[in-house]
Amino acid sequence: MAQRTPRPKTVYRRWIAEIEAPLHALVRSELQLGSTTAARNLIKGGSVRVSDEQVKIPSTIVKVGQEISAPESKEDRKLERADAPKSIRPADDLPFEILYEDHDLLCYLKPAGWVAASPNPRVDTSFTRVKEFLIARDLEQGNPERPVHFVNLLDKDSSGIAVVVRDIALRRRLQEKWGEFRFESYLLLKGEMPEDGEFSARRKPGEKYSAKKFPFRKMRSGGRFTILRVQAGLQDIPDILPGLRHHNCMVCGLGQEAPDPLGRQGVHLFRAVMTDETLDAMWEVKTRMPKEFLRVVK
Repeated sequence: MAQRTPRPKTVYRRWIAEIEAPLHALVRSELQLGSTTAARNLIKGGSVRVSDEQVKIPSTIVKVGQEISAPESKEDRKLERADAPKSIRPADDLPFEILYEDHDLLCYLKPAGWVAASPNPRVDTSFTRVKEFLIARDLEQGNPERPVHFVNLLDKDSSGIAVVVRDIALRRRLQEKWGEFRFESYLLLKGEMPEDGEFSARRKPGEKYSAKKFPFRKMRSGGRFTILRVQAGLQDIPDILPGLRHHNCMVCGLGQEAPDPLGRQGVHLFRAVMTDETLDAMWEVKTRMPKEFLRVVK
C-alpha cells in the first residue's frame, strides 16, 4: 500500500504591529488580502496568533509592538482552515453582520423579517442566534461561559442596529438612559419632502406644545418615493408621524394604508451613540443605507 505523502509544514509570516488597530485590518494589510471578509474568515478559522496566542475575534485591538503571525501562502491558509476544529455554532452560521464588538457589548445588524427577541423559547429570534453564537465561542476558546442580554428591541418588519451586552448591570444602565442617547434612522416615504427641516414631537395630553424636535435631511428622491435621514430612534417614530402627515407623506409599510413596495417597513436604525459612565465608555455604531430603499427610489 502506498504511503500517504506527509503534509508540508505550514510556513508562517511574523510581523510586529506598528500601529494600534483591529486585528482584521492588520492581517488584511500585511497579507494583501482582497477584502476584510477574507481577513475575518482567516482569523475566525483559528489561523492567526497575537503574541503566540490564538485569537479568533477579528475586532481584537492589537497594540503597538505586539507580534502577529499568520500562514504565509494561500495554500497554507486553505489547509489551516480545513484542519481547524469545527465550532459548536460556526461563525459563518451567524446570519447577521456584526457591526461592533468589545468585551462588554456587541452590536449586530438585525434584518427586517426577524423577530428581535421573544419570551417563547421555541421562536427562532435574532437574539437567540446571537446568544448561541457567543456562548459557543466562549466554550470554543476555553473561556468561562458568560451570560448574554439584549438591550433594545426592533420591530419584526424594521431593520437596524441591535445591541446585546454580557453584563446584566450594564443592560440596566443602558436601558435606563436609552431615551437620552443619540439615534438616527433612514425612513422610506411615499411622497415628496422639503430638502431639509424638522419634525415637532407629538404633544402629550395636557401639553400646549412639545419642545422636542427631530431634524431631518432629504437623502434621495425618485418622484414618488423619498428617503429621509432623521435624528430619531425607532422609539421616536410615533412622535414624528403627525409631521409626516402634514406633508402628505407616509412611512412605507407602516400602517394598513401605507404603501408597501418592500414587503417590510421603511424604517432602518442606522446610527446609535451610547455612553456609560460606570465604564467611562462611548460607543458609536453605524450601518449603510439599505439597498432595498435605494432600489425603490431609482
